[in-house]
Amino acid sequence: MKKKLFFAAVALVALASCSSDEIIGDSPSPTPEKASNAINFGFEMQKMTRGSIYGKAAADILGNNFYVTGTKADNNLATPVPTNSPTTALVFDNYLVHYGINTAGTTESNTANWEYVGVTPDGTNYVKLSSIAAQSIKYWDYSTAQYDFLAFSTGTHKAVSSTTPSAGEIGVTASKYGGDLASNGVAYTFSIPDNDAIQQAYITDITTVSKANYGKEVTLKFKNLGSKVRIALYETVPGYSVKDVVFYSVDGTNDFTGSKSATAKLISANTNGIPTNGSIKVYFPHVGTSNAGEQDYNIAAATVDSPESGATYDKFKDFGSLDNLVVKETAEDATTGEGATAYYLGRTLPTATFAGSSAASWYKTVFPVSTSSPLTLRVDYKLVSTDGSGEIINVYGAKAVVPATYTKWLPNYAYTYIFKISDNTNGWTVPEVSTTDPEPAGLFPITFDAVVAEATDATAGQTTITTVAAPTITTYQQNHAYTTNEYSIATGKDVYVQVMDNSATPASLKEDLNGTVTGGTNKSLLYAITGTAPISEATVMDALENQSSVAASGAITGRNGMILTPNDNIDATVNEIKNGVDNNPISITAGQAAMIPLTGANALTAGTYAYVYDYSTAAKTPVTEYQPITVTVGTTVVDGKYYIEESTIGLTTTKTADSGEPGSGEAVDNTYIYFSKTTNGTGTTTYSYVSVAGKTTLPAGLIKVLKSSLTTVTGTDVKAAAGTFYFDTYITNDGKYAVKVIKIVA
Repeated sequence: MKKKLFFAAVALVALASCSSDEIIGDSPSPTPEKASNAINFGFEMQKMTRGSIYGKAAADILGNNFYVTGTKADNNLATPVPTNSPTTALVFDNYLVHYGINTAGTTESNTANWEYVGVTPDGTNYVKLSSIAAQSIKYWDYSTAQYDFLAFSTGTHKAVSSTTPSAGEIGVTASKYGGDLASNGVAYTFSIPDNDAIQQAYITDITTVSKANYGKEVTLKFKNLGSKVRIALYETVPGYSVKDVVFYSVDGTNDFTGSKSATAKLISANTNGIPTNGSIKVYFPHVGTSNAGEQDYNIAAATVDSPESGATYDKFKDFGSLDNLVVKETAEDATTGEGATAYYLGRTLPTATFAGSSAASWYKTVFPVSTSSPLTLRVDYKLVSTDGSGEIINVYGAKAVVPATYTKWLPNYAYTYIFKISDNTNGWTVPEVSTTDPEPAGLFPITFDAVVAEATDATAGQTTITTVAAPTITTYQQNHAYTTNEYSIATGKDVYVQVMDNSATPASLKEDLNGTVTGGTNKSLLYAITGTAPISEATVMDALENQSSVAASGAITGRNGMILTPNDNIDATVNEIKNGVDNNPISITAGQAAMIPLTGANALTAGTYAYVYDYSTAAKTPVTEYQPITVTVGTTVVDGKYYIEESTIGLTTTKTADSGEPGSGEAVDNTYIYFSKTTNGTGTTTYSYVSVAGKTTLPAGLIKVLKSSLTTVTGTDVKAAAGTFYFDTYITNDGKYAVKVIKIVA
């Protein structure tokens, strides 16, 4: 039997996002007598949201300056609020607004320390963007129904006109307005020279003010143009801890000689890579009253031209070394002397080990990208036994691939990618892979078999052949609290699954999750897990491939005691992933994702489940395997088991070819079971059952018995007799599966 407990890695990649950070002010509303006079900029007292900053602290972050463009509804139009809102009549033409401490109330146009009247860009620190000669006071026009404002700031950096700014500068262009913002037209452009500059660029959405709010300060909320990304790893390999993780900077298939270091990296599949400078264009995907129902209505978005002349790119993003490692689990330090020192990856999702600095919550600022590409994590690591033996297994080239679905980075959003190393790793335990005689990928459990033979030693060597490289699986749920659980019903959000074929070059997203395999089996399967076997990806795999029984309901009882109960509520026909990081659905092609419902009529209850992607290319070939069972002479043998008397083995069977050389016997034939023969000193003969699981050829000199010749135990009072072998059966199949264990809490 081929024992495929290896099945290449299911590396969990979980993506989470946090809410956007906003900068708001803290001044009171204007007094009633000013309600009909000047338009002024300040910030109403806001209930603080996550990351909110206000008052002078906000002004400091913005470098005490921002540019604003404002329009009102054009009364000359037939409809005062045109359908192509934002409004079209220009009021503020890229005015520079300046913060002056304790200046509130000193002019009619300043009630919150922010002034625009008479402010003149100096041409050095702030380029003049307005086409008007001088900035003058503006008053509310009650004859029109609506105003629209948008703004941006270069923070503590200089705002210059250059498209190739130096360090400490950001190039800017004048903001467009009105109809020029429709149809994804570019509103304005930032020229960003380096990663430091992206952290100083701030933008706002379109702020609409209706007549009911005329006379109040215009409330503008700024958000950073950059995105934040962090990565973490954890492991669930039974009996081992993981340490000394080394990261690749190049994704070379079966090539372990490339550049590697202890610094965590994500490798981009984009031809150019990840931008590190260049032009960022700010635009508004949905404007106009006809789009008011869109979730990103009047919301600013950004894109980096790729490729762009003069821009630079990195093929990978560097996140720093692993930070919050953990101490030994039990006895890992028996021979390594590590003691209580933190060397190991976290062993659960809530204790995942992040890369970078905890002071920054492990985030790195990156350029926003609108054209996403897969990201690859490729690592070497050491498995250290937890039994105190000091045993170490080196694993090379294990990798997981994040689908492009989750790699679009939006301004002022934060992304967390979590990678799981399980006992289904797709790494190699040799430092190089021969193209002519390749070693298999994966971890293979060591099992024991004893052969008793007349010869000094008829080899019991076990050969396992691997031809499969498994995909990696990404699971996603908006707002799930990874620090306390995997996935939670309380979030009110469903779980989505995507599968990447990381054996392809380049890695590709599977688009047939809604398909079937030969034999009528769905490719996307969901099982609830119960039973006696420890739960891991490998034990689920073993239950799928080695089945003790299959109930009429489809429930599988694995040879290992695990019970997999099918759940048909999984939906592999979805054409969108609801609730992306910007709370907008992510459009996908049907077949690219499967949805596991935690909401609605088909919602799952709390428990442990397994998502299974069946990518068998042909109908599965079931093989009946016989395994001996332990019985006590004189006790009842279960009805339906099988037996053969030892005394008949040599009389009714055929001997295999015996050249006298170990391992030179014939090929394994799954229609037989095998025994060895020992002649005792007294002239008697003893037969011993020999397992050939995982072998392709037989040791010389074995005796084979047709499985069909075994006798079935019938009756409920049959007693076990001496000199008899008793057997149970299980069914193996040659299916190809990728597995991800999913734990759901209430």
